[in-house]
Amino acid sequence: MSTQIKGIEKEYFLSKLIGEQIPLMYVYNRKNYTFKVDKISKEEMELITTEPVEGLIINRKINLMFDYKGLIISFVVEIKDISQEVIITSMPAVLYKNLDRSNSRVSVPTDLQIQLTSMEDRYSLPYPKYSVFEISEDLAFPSDMDPKDFNALMAKMLTVINECANGHKIVYYSSSVLPEKVEERLVTENGKTLFIPSTVDKLPDFTEKQQRYMVTSDVFKRYFESIGVGEAFLEQSIKQFIKNKCDEGLAGVLLVPLLFQEYVVGYIFAWKSGSPSSKPMDKPFNMAFAETIRQYSKWLVFSLKERGYFEAGHMKDRVINGKISDISASGLRFAVPNSFMFLTLQPGVEIAVTLTSPQRDIHTKVKIRRRYKEGSLVYLGCSFVDMSPTDTQYLFEFIYGKPNRGSAEVLFSGNV
Repeated sequence: MSTQIKGIEKEYFLSKLIGEQIPLMYVYNRKNYTFKVDKISKEEMELITTEPVEGLIINRKINLMFDYKGLIISFVVEIKDISQEVIITSMPAVLYKNLDRSNSRVSVPTDLQIQLTSMEDRYSLPYPKYSVFEISEDLAFPSDMDPKDFNALMAKMLTVINECANGHKIVYYSSSVLPEKVEERLVTENGKTLFIPSTVDKLPDFTEKQQRYMVTSDVFKRYFESIGVGEAFLEQSIKQFIKNKCDEGLAGVLLVPLLFQEYVVGYIFAWKSGSPSSKPMDKPFNMAFAETIRQYSKWLVFSLKERGYFEAGHMKDRVINGKISDISASGLRFAVPNSFMFLTLQPGVEIAVTLTSPQRDIHTKVKIRRRYKEGSLVYLGCSFVDMSPTDTQYLFEFIYGKPNRGSAEVLFSGNV
């Protein structure tokens, strides 16, 4: 992957652009243009060129590259002013140096049309949303389970629950049933599982992997801060919450959210009542139990989908109306509005893409590699996957205007 260059190292490379008059390269519509840096201030760069340059519009962002002693460095700037041979741009926030020698990003040629299409079914549903999109995965149903037999799945789960807990309920959200209690808000707002194996003890020490989907002390603290609890009282608030559960007659607590895409459909609540000295259940109330119920929660939600539970909110249009920022022979970058619709676009998600040029249509996929927010937009860097060698060769020649000669070709940063 490309490596970010910031701080003193960034200033060093930028100073070399003036001190050694290193040329900057800009590619547009399969033509290479060269700039020289004339001045650099705290907020602006002043570039000069000796020829008319296509594709320069005020407020447009462009990719520039330069070669410093064999190290290819790229960055993005925004055009602020254009006057004859002088171009004023913003200062780059960060530079990138390539480690993988992937292909350079260029502006999309004017005769190339790109359409992005979601490969996931999309839904608009009346449930609370959390800040992550649940990517579809191989649920690995046991051979004796029918994904569409919701009642059988439920019965199997309740058998497991009754071995470890002596109380349970399943809550489904609706317009009239919304999260209100602290524990409901914790699991719903974060899409995480709340597990307190013993209410006379502290929260468990979760592994790094478990911290991604369990309510940790940090999650508790963020919640209490959001409702106005002062920093000095955060730890005490967690202890008091656990004590309150003990006072309610609960010896152990497990709340597992039912997650569907960016929605929290409801939750599974299992508890162990009594005191720590009460007669133990058939099996311990431990992390293995919590993980098992998490797995059942995924199976249950998948079964609901298969039975048409969410179908009323099914959205037919899968076209992603993103603005393509740039493209390379190995990937592309596009921007979408920062709205809940695009919680689906997370790193690891694949998107169908059609590239339409005058000579050929290419149907392939891209995988989102990184995502970042800038202003009101979310930018997504993607790499092509499953593109045939002939299509890759054609795309290279089409966007760069020259054949790919392998090692003889100068390849630039593939930061997407």
